[in-house]
Order: sequence, then structure tokens, then C-alpha cells
Amino acid sequence: MKKTMNVVSVILLLLMTTACGGNTLADQAALTPKDAVELTIAWIGTETIIQAGGLYKEGEYQTFASKGLEYRYLAAHLDSKKKLRAELQKHVTKKKVKRFMKENGIKKFHGKLASPVTEPDSESLLLWDIATAKELKSKKGKKTFELTVPIGDTRTAETFLVSFVHVKKSGWRIDKFNE
Repeated sequence: MKKTMNVVSVILLLLMTTACGGNTLADQAALTPKDAVELTIAWIGTETIIQAGGLYKEGEYQTFASKGLEYRYLAAHLDSKKKLRAELQKHVTKKKVKRFMKENGIKKFHGKLASPVTEPDSESLLLWDIATAKELKSKKGKKTFELTVPIGDTRTAETFLVSFVHVKKSGWRIDKFNE
């Protein structure tokens, strides 16, 4: 009888978990400060590559003029909305993807994505590999961290507010970066 009660209890627990969408605490693994820094570093790398138009193959880089601005087509691995969104959503939410595309002037021209040609930023002195993070806010599925990033050997640092959202089936993603 006791064994039957244990089996029934386990079955009820499984049914309740399934009825609640299958979300358990394990599905929303904790986002540690170290994880926040690592995800942000990955995002910074992706953002930099995309702002440069992607990783071009030989002869692939093409520019054109439109409405008084010079544009470049994005590299083949980013030249459609589907490809670009897939790359961006490895690190950020869908809302952040839309904001990023708008802020960077990414538009479709002749069936391919393009962005305005910009002068590359001078090499950053930010030492992301030794950045630290402090959790400021935490709600169910949302966290905000303050990241402190040393600037070269100046003994100074820059701070960034980064908000994360737990995306179902994907994990933690950046929703806001210094916004």
C-alpha cells in the first residue's frame, strides 16, 4: 500500500509539472554573475562582427549608395532576416534584435540585408575578460546586473547595466544593454 502511494505521488507530481508547461526550477538555471559576464562578452563579439557587416569571403564585399548614404551588403552568413535573427538570438531577445536592427540601420535592399558603411570604432581599451558583475535586480525570469569593465591600465573602469530575460527553450538572453 505504501509503495502504491509513492507511485501515485510521483505520477501526480509529473502530471502537475506537465500541466504547468513543464517548467521546473532546473529549466531556469540560475544566472550567476560569471554567466552574465560570459554572455555579455559573447554578445559584444557578435555585435562587433555584425556591425562590420559580417565575415566576408573574398570578393563578397559590395557597397552601393541610397538616399545619400553609402551602404554595404551584409556577408552571406547574415544576408537575410532569418540568418541575422538566428545569429543575434543566440545572445539577445527578439525585442533586442528589433532594436539592434533599427539602431544600426539594417535594411533589405534587392533581397539582401545591408547596413550603412561606418568608420570602425577605434580599438576598445575595455578589458572584458576581467570584467566583474553585481546583481542589482532579480524577478522570476528577469535579472539585471551592473558590469564593471576595467579600461586598459588606467585604473579606471566603465560600468554597464545589462538586463537578462530567461527565454523558454533557449535560456538566458540579453534584453537591454546599457539602455
